[in-house]
Amino acid sequence: MGKVTVTIYMEEEDKEALQQLADAEERSLSQMAVLIVKRAIKKAQDDGTIRPKNS
Repeated sequence: MGKVTVTIYMEEEDKEALQQLADAEERSLSQMAVLIVKRAIKKAQDDGTIRPKNS
């Protein structure tokens, strides 16, 4: 599966906090955002909020 571009709009203070988190984990801003989204998806699947991809 290929990668796609997704644009999000957020408050400047949230972007700065996300950048600090990315810096602390030695990741790019984009990598950090993807990691957080993946964690949220996994949690929603585990909680039954959404179906896992293969279901």
